[in-house]
Amino acid sequence: MVVHNTSYIVGHLHLTVGTAVTLTFMGISYWLVPHLARRALFSRALALVQVWLWFGGMLIFSPTLHELGLRGMPRRTMIGHVSYMQPEWKTLLPLVGIGGAILFVSATLFFLNMILTATVSRGARSRSRHSPTRCPDPIMRPPSWIAGSPGWRAAVILIVIAYGPTLVRLAVTTPLTTPGLRVW
Repeated sequence: MVVHNTSYIVGHLHLTVGTAVTLTFMGISYWLVPHLARRALFSRALALVQVWLWFGGMLIFSPTLHELGLRGMPRRTMIGHVSYMQPEWKTLLPLVGIGGAILFVSATLFFLNMILTATVSRGARSRSRHSPTRCPDPIMRPPSWIAGSPGWRAAVILIVIAYGPTLVRLAVTTPLTTPGLRVW
């Protein structure tokens, strides 16, 4: 109850989703975009700088929001225009701005690296030992009925296996005449 609806919640979201999940997707993108575009990554050094900037920006941004939440600063409020501005909030708010600015620079560098990779980077990479066409480990190789068929066929089969039972159960047990709910 202490941190409910305070900026602590925003800081927590950015710590979990904004750091761990976002850095994971950035890492995947740094592999996947060059792989799909059949080009080399535009700049590995830029990618490393970008990732460390993101991490550093979050080290400033998220803990500051945690601290502001513990000091009672609400979320979903235009803090600059409230009549109940606390002096201890004013001392920490610049850190939120600095962390956010670092995150903005990092995000800009990420998208710049991705766009340059897809458009002006060196051409097709040579096939390496990590070729996507053949998996060297026989245990990790997909079954021949998946690997030998077009990708869409395998995808449809897997979707039917994953979602089929639930969709059938919903179709059988849920009447189509369910009345709508009045929300207000």
